[in-house]
Amino acid sequence: MKKRLLFFLFPIFISAQKYQFIELRKSIKDKNHTAESLTLLDRREDKFIGIVSHRKDPYEVKFEKDDLKKLFSDWFIEYNKERGSNQYFFMLEHLKVEDISTERSIKGHLEMRIATFLKKNNQYYFLKKNRISKDYQQKDHAYITRAIAASISAEFSNIIKDSYDIKELNIPISETDMENYEKVISEKLPIFSSESFTDGVYKDYESFAMQKPDKELMVRKNKDGVIKGVKRVDDYDNLNREVFAVVDNGLAYKKTPTSLIEIEKDNNGFFIMASEEELFPQNNTMTIAGAASFGIIGGIIGAVIDVASSKARKQNAKYYRVGIDALTGEYILPENFGRSK
Repeated sequence: MKKRLLFFLFPIFISAQKYQFIELRKSIKDKNHTAESLTLLDRREDKFIGIVSHRKDPYEVKFEKDDLKKLFSDWFIEYNKERGSNQYFFMLEHLKVEDISTERSIKGHLEMRIATFLKKNNQYYFLKKNRISKDYQQKDHAYITRAIAASISAEFSNIIKDSYDIKELNIPISETDMENYEKVISEKLPIFSSESFTDGVYKDYESFAMQKPDKELMVRKNKDGVIKGVKRVDDYDNLNREVFAVVDNGLAYKKTPTSLIEIEKDNNGFFIMASEEELFPQNNTMTIAGAASFGIIGGIIGAVIDVASSKARKQNAKYYRVGIDALTGEYILPENFGRSK
């Protein structure tokens, strides 16, 4: 009798499972009508996204349909009736959600890696990549499950729309190399193949990666040879400018909101040793997640570089190894970053 009762209860338990669906509803219209198609490349080893809780009830987060390739294709077609000839590819590398227990409650957490490519002549060309790591606090969201699902959809939409207007990186990748596209591309970038950095001012990461300094800007120093900022080569305008990095005497320095920090290299790539306050000052309203996605590329240089201040700096703060993404220049923050307070 007990066995029979369990048999009838089992399907009821299964049907009671709650789901939070990721709905692809936001516009991904190509306003220039150059896009012909959007194809999903699902590179996830584990297709199970995860479970997050709403009011102590667990919800499995999943896509609204199982055929993801068709789901993405239909999404593109819905918003792009007029089409061109460009073949876009959306790579889903990692997508996980989970509950994280805190002292008073449970917060939701999202981890995601996505990238886009353009295909021409049977070769793939990198466009854009996003890495998202974000917490969702109960006090900030009435429905954490809905907030996470909406964020996933929004991130998908944003990177696709941005990719329409981005100039592809001129390094072709074969289909067989797509699994290791970051390694393949980085090995072909001048910044990784060159023995030393080229002196000058770099306004963005792309120019830094290609080792092509800005021709109109140069490093500005005081009479003692200390870097004080940048200026135009004709000295007409000595105002501080927005830059990604500067190189002086073969040493590269990353611009942060508060200082210039030397860029170092190890077996895992380029990085800086920086404190949370140097990258994200307390009076800076940009969140850590948002700022990391941009790498704090802009900002005014007002920093002084000297050995003494560098040593004192390292004695009075907690420093982390902050990676610099090989393809985008964005910060790769360590897991324990910003959790010291």
